[in-house]
Amino acid sequence: MKGDQEVALTKSKIIVKHPVDIKEVFIQKEMSDGALVAGGTLLQLHWETGNPLPKSLINLSSLNQLKKIGCFEYDGCSKISIGALTTIAECMTHPLLVKHAPILVKACRNIAAPAVRNRATIGGNVASQLGDTIPALLALNAEVKLAVQDDVRVMLLSEWLMKKNLPSFLLLEIIIPCFIEGTKSFYQKVGRREAFIPSLVTISAHWKEEIEGKLHYIRIAVGGGNHRPDRLRGVEQLLLEGIKKREVLYRKILEEFHSYSDPFITETYRKKVAANILLTEFSSFLREEG
Repeated sequence: MKGDQEVALTKSKIIVKHPVDIKEVFIQKEMSDGALVAGGTLLQLHWETGNPLPKSLINLSSLNQLKKIGCFEYDGCSKISIGALTTIAECMTHPLLVKHAPILVKACRNIAAPAVRNRATIGGNVASQLGDTIPALLALNAEVKLAVQDDVRVMLLSEWLMKKNLPSFLLLEIIIPCFIEGTKSFYQKVGRREAFIPSLVTISAHWKEEIEGKLHYIRIAVGGGNHRPDRLRGVEQLLLEGIKKREVLYRKILEEFHSYSDPFITETYRKKVAANILLTEFSSFLREEG
């Protein structure tokens, strides 16, 4: 169903609109203030947890230009663009991502169940600002390409996540650099039960070592549950300065990782889990205390 055609769902009284291009998305958004939806899995999760559904939806599934993965050159660097409507399942198997972004592929494999991954989109996962792909994308120094009315903006994902009072936007693409020889990375998700509930801690890192164990760069990102993913820049800086004592780094991780407590898990526990994972993954270039 295209254009201005509308469907009223009898049971829920929700009006669904079907724009055929990006310009029409904003026209319909202005007219109805409908919620943007593609796979609809996040909306379903909200509904199942008792949150009210919006009265109007804007279905993005006809925007085929946002369903592509490709490689391009920009300013002498090779980059990969991932259309926001690409499904999580497609991201798991696409050759470009398997070769150049294995931690993103692993993150996608750890999201929900196969039926969900076949519908859920990477754009929806990122636009939620809580998705489990975000720590991997932050570690990869990803950018986001956004349509804001008549303007198209590209910015670092890390910068976009920090912005407040965002105007209406449509996420068009996620952009990541192609793999650089000699880099290392990891992604780990810790949960109470595999895949089907929000994670306790989701953590990822990407780095490159120089001669004699020095780090050329390192990016560490943590998220999980209702914690908005963020970089641990203070920990990164200590490692770049050559401070690699476990005791010092452990304290810094606990200090910098701001999480939350819920009826099941305390913030302190989340912090300790993150610290233990990081120190284990970095064991190849850390020193023992003393």
